[in-house]
Amino acid sequence: MKILIVDDTDLIRELIRDMLALLPFSATIEEAADVSQAMSILSRWHPDVVTLDIQLPGGSGLDVLRAIKQAGLSSTVIALTSLTGRQIRQACLAAGASYFLEKSSDMEQLPAILRTIAENRQNS
Repeated sequence: MKILIVDDTDLIRELIRDMLALLPFSATIEEAADVSQAMSILSRWHPDVVTLDIQLPGGSGLDVLRAIKQAGLSSTVIALTSLTGRQIRQACLAAGASYFLEKSSDMEQLPAILRTIAENRQNS
């Protein structure tokens, strides 16, 4: 499975990589720390999954999410942000995110979500 981790915090990218290492499937990982890097990677590499921070240098994760959907990519997008509240959740889901996780309270759900996505892709 190809996974793009988009987050401006090195520690969060490392945490996600560590979670992926424990999962029972292999993953090819690319990383981006800002909107420009994310857009560049998306233009040449079509990931199966994108974990996407919303607050990024050079724009918003919502810009990246909209670009994924406008390009017709079938990437499953997991919005993973420190922003909280119903409005940001609704904006992410309306823009096409499949999941919305708050970093402070929902990170532990990420491995189970990734396992489910991998299983669904394997069975389709």
